[in-house]
Amino acid sequence: MVFTVSDMKLLNVRLDEDDARKVARLREAGVQISRLVREAIRAEHDRRLGRREAPRHPAEIMAEIYAAYPDPPGLPARRVDLRDRKTVRRAVLARMRRRRA
Repeated sequence: MVFTVSDMKLLNVRLDEDDARKVARLREAGVQISRLVREAIRAEHDRRLGRREAPRHPAEIMAEIYAAYPDPPGLPARRVDLRDRKTVRRAVLARMRRRRA
């Protein structure tokens, strides 16, 4: 049985030897190349031409970044919560005042 999707376009891309090896290794690792290409096209489109979705709130973006890149274990506690911009502002201003004095 053969399934065809008539509403999707086919895109052929020429790859040099290095890129072809990388694609082969990605496939071996279980990466779906078509999904990877679609995601790259969408990301580049959004970057160059803008997104159609409503802009995200900066706090939401920062929460994702903090979740993706947590502090390493064993790191001493910070004196200032970097997630609270008002606290950070006060700490920076206080440090600047100490350096001037």
